[in-house]
Amino acid sequence: MSRSVPALVKPELLVWARKSAGLTLERVESLTNFDTFTLGEWESGRDVPSLTELRKLGEAYKRPLAVFFLAEPPLKFDAQREFRRLAGIKPGKASPELLQALRWAVFRREAALELHRLTGEPPHRLRAVLHPHQDAEEAGAHLRELLGISWTAQTQWNGDYAALNAWRAAIETKGVLVFQTSDMELEEMRATCIPDAPLPVILLNANDAPYGRVFSLLHEFAHILLHAGGHKTTRMVGERFPEEQPLEVAANAFAGAALLPKSIVEKIANSYPAAGRGDEEALWSLSQKVNTSAEVILRRLMDLGFAPAAVYRRKRDGWLSLGKRDKAKSQGGPSMEVKTISKDGPGYTRLVLDAFDQRLISTNAASDYLGVKPRHFPNIRRELTHRPTLLGA
Repeated sequence: MSRSVPALVKPELLVWARKSAGLTLERVESLTNFDTFTLGEWESGRDVPSLTELRKLGEAYKRPLAVFFLAEPPLKFDAQREFRRLAGIKPGKASPELLQALRWAVFRREAALELHRLTGEPPHRLRAVLHPHQDAEEAGAHLRELLGISWTAQTQWNGDYAALNAWRAAIETKGVLVFQTSDMELEEMRATCIPDAPLPVILLNANDAPYGRVFSLLHEFAHILLHAGGHKTTRMVGERFPEEQPLEVAANAFAGAALLPKSIVEKIANSYPAAGRGDEEALWSLSQKVNTSAEVILRRLMDLGFAPAAVYRRKRDGWLSLGKRDKAKSQGGPSMEVKTISKDGPGYTRLVLDAFDQRLISTNAASDYLGVKPRHFPNIRRELTHRPTLLGA
């Protein structure tokens, strides 16, 4: 019996996929029944696997088939120091779920770069920078101006998901890919970014509350601009608690100032004095009016001297357990198309479908890039048309 179609894959991608999955040749042999000699021949380039065999390798390495056909192995992302975590939690050993989510984020970025090359449409390049010692109010105003979101627009959004959709859409227009994952606990990661240009990536934990994700978006966007300014977290610094990391502190301050400008905080302090005392009803009422979490409101009041630090710490400890979204108990939930756009972002999803419609990539490649079967493509396209900034649940 003849072998199936050979997979013309670069040997270095086979080596990268195996090693980045933390597997030895012997372990791959036990997972796939391909002997180590054959695996070595493939990785050396003296032989090539068939497409069927390559798919089996992809299953063992937890990677889509399309990743093996990238132009070169994706960049190495240091997962130990680029996370937004809950206060008081040091980075530990990353879970398999987190590592897999990071691999998918890196793969999608590489796929997007390849799609831009195929379409001949260069990705947007973000030119702005931030520096950690900038005045927080100045940096926050710069972020808001850069994203083109006015205070009037923010107060007119209809709830937390509308706020999340709007901030995400604004950030994506600046050439940033925004992805979501729900496979790990908030204690491990609230958000992270791959700050390298072009097409930096923000990865959000969908288990966080919508307003929590809004803050994470601005926090990680600030990190991207800090990175563009030449400021990176070293491994030694990255092993400290978040509140001890200078760039984390700066990104938090910049994000807070962008969400609630100083002039607004002063008005809140004068009109809602109970909020500065940690009154729950006042804070939640304000949260609905300004489309920002109660925690951000109280933190900004504290930072600008309108609320005691002890009040903020006490309230924050109580809110941490409320920050998680309740996972659905029913068998229902969003449709496949909504989940796909929510996970991958409208920009990336549209990029894949446009390349597919132009016949620049195959059906199998488009399916791998989106992680869904081709029968879902028409409904995804329809959803993008009707709700172009959809984030979903």
